[in-house]
Amino acid sequence: MHSPTDVELTRLLHHWTGGAAPRLLGRGMEGVVYEIGQERVAKVWFDGSETALQRVRVFYDALAGKPARIAVPRIHEVHLIEGRCVTVEQRLAGRTMTEAREEGRLTLDEARSAFVDVLTQLGASGPLPEARKLSVLDEAMPLYEAADAFPDALHALATRRVARFRQVLDPAVEDLDRKLDALQDRLRDVDSGRRSVVHGDMTPGNILVNDAGSPAAVLDWGFLTTEGDPAFDASVAASIFDMYGEQALDTERGHYTQIEERLGYQRQALLVYRAAYSLITANAYDADGGDGHFAWCVAALNRSDVVRALLG
Repeated sequence: MHSPTDVELTRLLHHWTGGAAPRLLGRGMEGVVYEIGQERVAKVWFDGSETALQRVRVFYDALAGKPARIAVPRIHEVHLIEGRCVTVEQRLAGRTMTEAREEGRLTLDEARSAFVDVLTQLGASGPLPEARKLSVLDEAMPLYEAADAFPDALHALATRRVARFRQVLDPAVEDLDRKLDALQDRLRDVDSGRRSVVHGDMTPGNILVNDAGSPAAVLDWGFLTTEGDPAFDASVAASIFDMYGEQALDTERGHYTQIEERLGYQRQALLVYRAAYSLITANAYDADGGDGHFAWCVAALNRSDVVRALLG
């Protein structure tokens, strides 16, 4: 479904805004968020169904019951208006880490440390069965419908994505089939056996910090959210903290070192999960592979350290 126009949004949110143009608060992978009060926001979803969003609602409630000190969204109402899903959610306090950096409230080192703090808290939160019922990317079925074990479910997803986008991936990724075949065993080898919620899209723009610069909340769940090995989430987060900057690769590897030291995850595991994430999301934004994300994923899949982690 296409992104709604300003006129459509004003009409969709009329019940809460009284016909005034809504104030945009943020745009994520799943939809756009608007202010409708001091304590509530409305999210207009690009896709999705009432049934799927009720599953997300249950997931958020379960996640909020975890002992982590970080707030998460809560869905209060689910509506279907003119064929579009609209949720009314709790408004979370704080500024995004990106905004805090731009305003000089947070140094780069402080942001990196806070970033790993979030991964630490989520990784220690323990299993979350409700997350296993969620679908990922644009798939209709839950990730775990194809397999019960996280490594197998992740490999099955990668296999489906490669089959769907093979015409674009095959010319770009060296030894594509060999890497996909090797991925299955390598995912089993590096799996820590620990289970926790996986955000799957932990960028600085999805983390809210308070005035002291400490993490306060995590936003925009759903793109690749599931239950799995917390090392997978750490690997993804390390790679997307700075995807396109001049020092992006150094930043990624620097995060790997921090994660190894603070969380004890092995570098090989982080690199194998980097390969899995790249295969899975390469065509998430452009089926034809004409965007920067596709090139970024392909570069990782052909990168010497990632190839060694996969193929030895």
